Amino acid sequence: MFIGHLPGAYLFFRTATPKLSPVVFAAAMIGAMAPDIDMLWFYFVDNRSHHHHEYLTHRPILWLGFLIFGLILRKWSDRVGSIIAGFGAGGLVHMVLDSIVGSVSWAWPFSDAAYPLVTVQATHSHWILSFLNHWTFMVEIGITLLAAFVFWHRQRKTREPEALGS
Repeated sequence: MFIGHLPGAYLFFRTATPKLSPVVFAAAMIGAMAPDIDMLWFYFVDNRSHHHHEYLTHRPILWLGFLIFGLILRKWSDRVGSIIAGFGAGGLVHMVLDSIVGSVSWAWPFSDAAYPLVTVQATHSHWILSFLNHWTFMVEIGITLLAAFVFWHRQRKTREPEALGS
C-alpha cells in the first residue's frame, strides 16, 4: 500500500469501534502508520539491502504484543492500556493491509514464509510504476476516497447541531 494505510485504518476503526475515545483513536492511527518507520532504516542505514517487510516493525507478533500488553495494562490503568492497545491494533491493521500485495510473515518467529494475497507483476521499468498501474492501486484510491467522504460526513454531522442552535 502506498496511500491506503491511514484511510484504511480510519475506516476500520470508525466502523468497528465508533465510540473510541479521541486519544485512543489517535493512537490507533499512529499505530497504522508506525510500521513504515522502518523506511528510514531501509534508506539511510541498510542501503536498501533487505525489503523493509523483513524488519521487526513488519512482524505482526510485535503489534499483537502491543495489543495484548495494552489490554493487560488496562486492568491497572485504563487510559494508558487503551492507548497502547489502540496503537497495537493500528499496527495489526497495517499488517493486514500490507498482506494484500506485500509479503508479511504472519507466523514469524516460527516461519519466515510470507505470501501476498495478490502478486503485482513487474510490468514497468520501476516497481513503483508497476504498483501504481496495478488494479489494486485503484482499490487504494477507492478506500482513500471513501475515508475522505466518511470524514467529511462526520465533520458535517458534528457541526449541524451547532448551526441549528445559532
